[in-house]
Amino acid sequence: MDFSLSQDQQMLVDLCEKIAQGFEDSYWQKIDEEYGFPREFWSTLVEQGILGITIPEEYGGSGLGMVEMCLAAEALSSNGGDCGGMFVGGPVFGGCLINSAGTPEQKAKYLPGIVKGDLWSGGFTEPNSGSNITTIRTEARKEDGHYLVKGQKMYISNIKVASHIGIMCRTSPYDPARRTEGVSLLVGDLPNPGIEARPLKKMGSHFMDTNAVFFDDFKVPERNLVGEEGKGWKALYAVLNPERLAIAASCIGTGNYLIRKAVQYASERSIWGKPLATHQGLQFPLAEARIQLECARLKVFEAAWLYDQGRECGVQATSAKYAAAHASLYAADRAIQTLGGAGYISESGIERHYRNLRLNRIAPVTDEMTLNYIAQHDLGMPRSY
Repeated sequence: MDFSLSQDQQMLVDLCEKIAQGFEDSYWQKIDEEYGFPREFWSTLVEQGILGITIPEEYGGSGLGMVEMCLAAEALSSNGGDCGGMFVGGPVFGGCLINSAGTPEQKAKYLPGIVKGDLWSGGFTEPNSGSNITTIRTEARKEDGHYLVKGQKMYISNIKVASHIGIMCRTSPYDPARRTEGVSLLVGDLPNPGIEARPLKKMGSHFMDTNAVFFDDFKVPERNLVGEEGKGWKALYAVLNPERLAIAASCIGTGNYLIRKAVQYASERSIWGKPLATHQGLQFPLAEARIQLECARLKVFEAAWLYDQGRECGVQATSAKYAAAHASLYAADRAIQTLGGAGYISESGIERHYRNLRLNRIAPVTDEMTLNYIAQHDLGMPRSY
């Protein structure tokens, strides 16, 4: 195994680190307090070609792989950039979906826009289905060359700033014997009078708006069907693993960023005549956090490598997201503990990351569903739900 980066990969990491270092904590704190979208940061990613990493060159991208996307997400986050959800809202929901499952016409229409900064939203979860997406009730019926979408989605991000939304809906009734049949994936353009978004206030990730979304005969052209009608489950898998990997890589970067902040504070802060960093009571937890992050990082890049080889990586990607979410949250907790009262104050920049990272134990898949998946698909145990 060769764990070294190629020259191009190292240049990508260096570029992303430089980009993130151009946006100080005060920038992200202002975004957090105002529930705003980091437009300046996003525009810089566009200018530097970061959003087109995995988009084929013929559509204006770099034609690179999931390993490079994860390297970029990690490097941006390791220097303070809140970018996990951003990679999902464009390069993943749009880029990975259309590049993998879209028609040539859909690729020509949507992929260049992603390189130029088009944001995407994903309308998958619903109030009554939760993690059991097969039981969704949002329906789409054909009429005069269009699908008319009617129903409700919950916890949907980026509606306010997105140009497009992927909608998981039913084009035929639910059949318990064939749970995934009849589910279709459509791409709708935004804004649209057939959609209403009601913003939800939340604990963290304020840079992404999150909403209860209502579709009332939301009109989608038939040509915007991704994959086969009734076979949308297969198209959805083009999104699931990349989503988990982009978030996991961002978690790793953020966790290491917070450890560095804690080490710096402990090295400079002196209470009993010597730096706090000399005390094992603070050293050991931070060292343990670093070990957890490094172990999770190996799983992230194993899964990304498998993805790029066209091999099955569901177990690895799911495990990576679980490990990274826990390791980064532990790192954030220990960073707060190291700074004490200063870490609990907003200006530290740590408590914001703690709030943001907590989401990753719930979304895009909960801890409990992750463990169900690993038990069934890795350990070979009976399905428990």
